[in-house]
Amino acid sequence: MRVFLMICLVVGLAACSNMTKEKLGIAKERPNENLVEERAPLDLPPEFDLRPIVEPKA
Repeated sequence: MRVFLMICLVVGLAACSNMTKEKLGIAKERPNENLVEERAPLDLPPEFDLRPIVEPKA
């Protein structure tokens, strides 16, 4: 009998609306793509284009 009640409870919670899941704390929180903040572009170091000197092999 307990197993049947547990199965009914699990199925009932799975069918709940999002509002009920949020109140129970079992809803997944998804990021809002409309609230994305833009950041400044990355800066390159001043010596980025310099390459190390390669000595020829003897």
